[in-house]
Amino acid sequence: MELLCVLAALLALFLLCAALTRKARVPAALAPLTALSAIASVLTLAGMAGVLYPVTWVLYIACAAAGVWAFWPQKGQTPDGKALFTPGSVLFWGMALAFAVYFFVRQPIASGYDELSLWATAVKVTKVDNSLYSTATLGTPWAVTQNPGLPLLSYFFQFLGSYADWKTYLAYDVLYFACFAAVLGALPWGKWRVAVPLAAVLWCTPFFFTIYNHTIYLADTYLTTYGDVPAGLVFGGAVAAWLALRQADGPRWAVLPVLALAANLKANDFVLSLAAAGLIAVDAWLFCDGPFRQGLARRTGFAAACFAAPMAVYYLWNVRYVGWLVARNASEGGVGETSASLGQVVVNGVKILLGQPVEGFFAERQPQFLQAMADMGHQFWTSDGKLSMIGQGRNVVGLILLVFALAAVVAAGRQLKARIAVLAGLSTLCFVGYNLMLALSYGFIFKDFQAASLQDYNRYIYSYYIGWFLMALACLAVALLPQMCRQIQLVKEKDGPTAVFRFNLYTPRWGLAGQGAVLLLAAAMLFRQGQIVLPQLSVLGFADSEFADRRNIRAEADLVCSYLTEEDRVFFVSQGDNGERWFSAVFDFYPVLVDYSGIVSEMIGGGGELGLPELKPDEEGPKNFYYHGFTADELDAIVRGNGCTVLYLQTIDDIFVQSYAELFTDGLAAVQNGETLLYRVTDAGFAPMEMEVSAP
Repeated sequence: MELLCVLAALLALFLLCAALTRKARVPAALAPLTALSAIASVLTLAGMAGVLYPVTWVLYIACAAAGVWAFWPQKGQTPDGKALFTPGSVLFWGMALAFAVYFFVRQPIASGYDELSLWATAVKVTKVDNSLYSTATLGTPWAVTQNPGLPLLSYFFQFLGSYADWKTYLAYDVLYFACFAAVLGALPWGKWRVAVPLAAVLWCTPFFFTIYNHTIYLADTYLTTYGDVPAGLVFGGAVAAWLALRQADGPRWAVLPVLALAANLKANDFVLSLAAAGLIAVDAWLFCDGPFRQGLARRTGFAAACFAAPMAVYYLWNVRYVGWLVARNASEGGVGETSASLGQVVVNGVKILLGQPVEGFFAERQPQFLQAMADMGHQFWTSDGKLSMIGQGRNVVGLILLVFALAAVVAAGRQLKARIAVLAGLSTLCFVGYNLMLALSYGFIFKDFQAASLQDYNRYIYSYYIGWFLMALACLAVALLPQMCRQIQLVKEKDGPTAVFRFNLYTPRWGLAGQGAVLLLAAAMLFRQGQIVLPQLSVLGFADSEFADRRNIRAEADLVCSYLTEEDRVFFVSQGDNGERWFSAVFDFYPVLVDYSGIVSEMIGGGGELGLPELKPDEEGPKNFYYHGFTADELDAIVRGNGCTVLYLQTIDDIFVQSYAELFTDGLAAVQNGETLLYRVTDAGFAPMEMEVSAP
């Protein structure tokens, strides 16, 4: 049944794409990315307005109506479906259907820390409540202001049927495949010799920039709900879609929803969307097919629209909606905190770079900023920064610029060569600017410990590497196509010579060499990936045991929830927990709330190690680091003060028994004898609940 629900979502997407192609002239390979971006925009507005559920029904109905419109036979015309099937579109639909069936059979489940603390939890909350997760009540502090593009895109695939983790993975991967298709967007069937190896290169791309050393664990690039890979792919996919649209003379507006989506994936990726908008705007404005002044106003308007799309998202969400959330005393979330505005950070950071004096907060943070820049440079240039399958950042940049150079060499016509050169140069400047943004963040926005270890630097930087690489590949794909080149010819007429523009079709001189280079690149990337990611550790070969522990935990959570109601609030006890079991319980139990122990500011969950202050262990380890020293009266006051109705004792130890047995009416005998995991909060104490402990 759940597979049919997902196939229905894919059918709705197909019908919308068919309408975009047959009625709006959007190339079939680009239609999925445009459609998914538009869907995310509609659902974002609906979620902000509080009408997510009814609007999603309207969206599904609209997709069906668009499909009927697209395929309705017109008088005197014979339906032609060839336009719907190009190398890029076949790649997209083939991979989307294959992954839908594969994930349904294998049933991967959310297990990563960030998945359970935010990304997968946001999708589940949105599905269960049928409303935007930012307004939900949850028993854990989390980033309610995180941009909703990815969770709402997942909601589209979760909408029919019940919630399932694998549907979220599928939604993310469908977005991946749409970006891949955009890179192939301009290639016709006659260029299958380029399309096939390029598809292999694209398959390897997320692995290539996110797996740093030989791994002995599952390489879960296609089994993750994190936003870093999608951010990079959409960043590059937007530029790739533009190049294909221009090559096919498609409607320019089709790239605007993609730019809006690029700004709606993660809070720190707004700068990537602006970079993509700038690259597209320059290419559209600077290079034209006729005299420069011809169509200048139209090109200027389109360039402005490119910037307006991501800026509108930023204003509506980050300024208006987040401002409303903050006004309601919602948690601001995020990865760090700052005492200054973004404008002040930029101005004072530039002053430091220019050797000018700064004062106050910025003077205090100046050493941290300079050290972060030095550490980032060290990561980029030395072998300590193994951020990809080919090593440090300098190697990655060298590979990307080499692909740009190859595209410029094989391209036919001076204008296309110039366009590729400009894109390569400007994207390199954007890379420098992106690194400056990261340095400013570590220096003046992130916390001290984040800057000291360059926390998550790899995830931030590979978003740019992935998108940049896709741009280079898209340039190479376009360069290998025959080009319409404009020439000026003087024609003698009665009143004197007249300049006439003539267009001729040119085939790339080095086309065969370019095709060979693509094939060589594909072989090299597949070989390198095979060296690092073993077959049994890939998305296609993971063992059933990979998620065995999480399946057991999920089964116990389902069993426990069968004895609870949505009105219950659970105090979670798991001795020795480092926080992951707590986040897992919050995710698994929802909509039943799992308590956070009442200490939100310190992010201390119901797990960890609960015990009397004098019993804190001396040895290092989770029991020491996550020790919560409460007296029996303090723990009782926390449980009752937070409105908890049930205690879930997932794991207890001698410290817990010695510290708090007096709070339980049976002295914890029932849980120690394996008779229960739940205790009801009563006036007389915490009383054991009858239950079948063994999960079915």
